[in-house]
Amino acid sequence: AAARRQPENALHHARAVLGQATAIGVGHECIRWGWPLAARGAAELDDPAATRDLLALLDGYPPGYLPLMLRAERDLVRARLAAGGGDQAGDVFAAAVSGLRELSTPYHLAHGLLDQAQHFTAQDDAEAAEQAIAEAAGIAERLGCQPLLDRIAGMLHARPHSRA
Repeated sequence: AAARRQPENALHHARAVLGQATAIGVGHECIRWGWPLAARGAAELDDPAATRDLLALLDGYPPGYLPLMLRAERDLVRARLAAGGGDQAGDVFAAAVSGLRELSTPYHLAHGLLDQAQHFTAQDDAEAAEQAIAEAAGIAERLGCQPLLDRIAGMLHARPHSRA
Protein backbone atom coordinates (compact mmCIF):
# COMPACT_ATOMS: atom_id res chain seq x y z
CA ALA A 1 0.00 0.00 0.00
CA ALA A 2 2.83 2.42 0.80
CA ALA A 3 4.59 1.63 -2.48
CA ARG A 4 1.33 2.25 -4.33
CA ARG A 5 0.96 5.64 -2.62
CA GLN A 6 -1.99 4.57 -0.53
CA PRO A 7 -1.03 6.00 2.87
CA GLU A 8 -4.49 5.40 4.35
CA ASN A 9 -4.27 1.69 3.61
CA ALA A 10 -0.64 1.52 4.72
CA LEU A 11 -1.50 3.20 8.02
CA HIS A 12 -4.52 0.95 8.53
CA HIS A 13 -2.59 -2.27 7.93
CA ALA A 14 0.46 -1.17 9.89
CA ARG A 15 -1.71 -0.24 12.87
CA ALA A 16 -3.31 -3.68 12.73
CA VAL A 17 0.16 -5.20 13.02
CA LEU A 18 1.09 -2.81 15.85
CA GLY A 19 -2.01 -3.99 17.69
CA GLN A 20 -0.16 -7.27 18.20
CA ALA A 21 2.85 -5.66 19.92
CA THR A 22 1.82 -6.85 23.36
CA ALA A 23 1.46 -10.44 22.16
CA ILE A 24 4.60 -10.69 20.01
CA GLY A 25 6.80 -8.07 21.68
CA VAL A 26 7.90 -4.64 20.55
CA GLY A 27 11.20 -6.08 19.32
CA HIS A 28 9.52 -8.39 16.81
CA GLU A 29 10.48 -7.72 13.21
CA CYS A 30 6.87 -6.99 12.26
CA ILE A 31 6.71 -4.21 14.84
CA ARG A 32 10.15 -2.83 13.95
CA TRP A 33 9.07 -2.49 10.31
CA GLY A 34 5.40 -1.71 10.92
CA TRP A 35 5.85 1.24 13.27
CA PRO A 36 7.92 3.37 10.84
CA LEU A 37 5.47 2.50 8.07
CA ALA A 38 2.54 3.63 10.22
CA ALA A 39 4.38 6.80 11.25
CA ARG A 40 5.16 7.69 7.64
CA GLY A 41 1.54 7.06 6.65
CA ALA A 42 0.32 9.31 9.47
CA ALA A 43 2.75 12.02 8.34
CA GLU A 44 1.66 11.75 4.70
CA LEU A 45 -1.96 12.04 5.80
CA ASP A 46 -1.11 14.90 8.16
CA ASP A 47 -2.83 12.98 10.95
CA PRO A 48 -1.56 14.37 14.27
CA ALA A 49 -3.85 12.12 16.34
CA ALA A 50 -2.41 8.98 14.73
CA THR A 51 1.10 10.36 15.20
CA ARG A 52 0.45 11.00 18.90
CA ASP A 53 -0.97 7.48 19.29
CA LEU A 54 2.08 5.97 17.62
CA LEU A 55 4.46 7.95 19.81
CA ALA A 56 2.48 6.96 22.91
CA LEU A 57 2.82 3.30 21.92
CA LEU A 58 6.61 3.50 21.93
CA ASP A 59 6.78 5.84 24.91
CA GLY A 60 4.95 3.18 26.91
CA TYR A 61 8.02 0.93 26.82
CA PRO A 62 11.03 1.37 29.09
CA PRO A 63 14.13 2.39 27.08
CA GLY A 64 15.81 -0.99 27.51
CA TYR A 65 12.87 -2.76 25.88
CA LEU A 66 12.63 -0.53 22.84
CA PRO A 67 14.74 -1.64 19.85
CA LEU A 68 17.35 0.89 18.77
CA MET A 69 15.82 1.17 15.30
CA LEU A 70 12.49 2.20 16.82
CA ARG A 71 14.22 4.78 19.01
CA ALA A 72 15.79 6.29 15.90
CA GLU A 73 12.49 6.25 14.04
CA ARG A 74 10.70 7.85 17.00
CA ASP A 75 13.31 10.62 16.98
CA LEU A 76 12.64 11.19 13.28
CA VAL A 77 8.91 11.54 13.96
CA ARG A 78 9.67 14.06 16.68
CA ALA A 79 11.90 15.96 14.26
CA ARG A 80 9.07 16.14 11.72
CA LEU A 81 6.80 17.47 14.45
CA ALA A 82 9.43 20.01 15.54
CA ALA A 83 9.79 21.26 11.96
CA GLY A 84 6.67 23.35 12.41
CA GLY A 85 8.01 24.85 15.61
CA GLY A 86 10.99 26.96 14.64
CA ASP A 87 14.74 27.12 14.75
CA GLN A 88 15.47 24.12 16.98
CA ALA A 89 14.04 21.74 14.41
CA GLY A 90 17.35 21.77 12.54
CA ASP A 91 19.17 20.39 15.56
CA VAL A 92 16.43 17.82 16.16
CA PHE A 93 16.64 16.68 12.53
CA ALA A 94 20.44 16.47 12.68
CA ALA A 95 20.24 14.26 15.77
CA ALA A 96 17.50 12.11 14.23
CA VAL A 97 19.41 11.55 10.99
CA SER A 98 22.55 10.75 12.98
CA GLY A 99 20.55 8.16 14.92
CA LEU A 100 19.21 6.66 11.71
CA ARG A 101 22.77 6.36 10.36
CA GLU A 102 23.85 4.43 13.43
CA LEU A 103 20.77 2.45 14.40
CA SER A 104 18.47 1.93 11.45
CA THR A 105 18.50 0.67 7.87
CA PRO A 106 19.62 2.43 4.67
CA TYR A 107 15.98 2.51 3.53
CA HIS A 108 14.86 4.34 6.66
CA LEU A 109 17.91 6.62 6.54
CA ALA A 110 16.97 7.65 3.00
CA HIS A 111 13.46 8.58 4.12
CA GLY A 112 14.91 10.52 7.04
CA LEU A 113 17.25 12.40 4.70
CA LEU A 114 14.30 13.31 2.49
CA ASP A 115 12.34 14.53 5.51
CA GLN A 116 15.37 16.61 6.49
CA ALA A 117 15.62 17.93 2.91
CA GLN A 118 12.00 19.08 3.14
CA HIS A 119 12.88 20.93 6.32
CA PHE A 120 15.93 22.50 4.67
CA THR A 121 13.77 23.59 1.74
CA ALA A 122 11.26 25.19 4.10
CA GLN A 123 14.18 27.03 5.74
CA ASP A 124 15.41 28.23 2.30
CA ASP A 125 18.63 26.21 2.58
CA ALA A 126 18.67 24.83 -0.96
CA GLU A 127 22.28 23.65 -0.78
CA ALA A 128 21.71 21.50 2.32
CA ALA A 129 18.46 20.18 0.83
CA GLU A 130 20.24 19.18 -2.38
CA GLN A 131 22.96 17.38 -0.42
CA ALA A 132 20.40 15.41 1.59
CA ILE A 133 18.43 14.54 -1.56
CA ALA A 134 21.60 13.46 -3.37
CA GLU A 135 22.59 11.15 -0.52
CA ALA A 136 19.08 9.68 -0.36
CA ALA A 137 19.12 9.20 -4.14
CA GLY A 138 22.38 7.28 -3.91
CA ILE A 139 20.87 5.00 -1.30
CA ALA A 140 17.66 4.53 -3.29
CA GLU A 141 19.63 3.63 -6.42
CA ARG A 142 21.81 1.12 -4.53
CA LEU A 143 18.69 -0.46 -3.05
CA GLY A 144 16.78 -0.34 -6.33
CA CYS A 145 13.88 1.09 -4.33
CA GLN A 146 11.37 2.58 -6.73
CA PRO A 147 9.12 4.15 -4.04
CA LEU A 148 12.11 6.13 -2.73
CA LEU A 149 13.11 7.10 -6.26
CA ASP A 150 9.53 8.23 -6.91
CA ARG A 151 9.53 10.32 -3.73
CA ILE A 152 12.80 11.94 -4.79
CA ALA A 153 11.49 12.64 -8.29
CA GLY A 154 8.40 14.28 -6.79
CA MET A 155 10.53 16.45 -4.53
CA LEU A 156 12.82 17.49 -7.37
CA HIS A 157 9.87 18.24 -9.63
CA ALA A 158 8.37 20.47 -6.93
CA ARG A 159 11.62 22.47 -6.63
CA PRO A 160 11.94 24.79 -9.64
CA HIS A 161 15.66 25.56 -9.26
CA SER A 162 16.97 22.16 -8.22
CA ARG A 163 20.49 21.17 -9.25
CA ALA A 164 20.39 17.69 -7.66
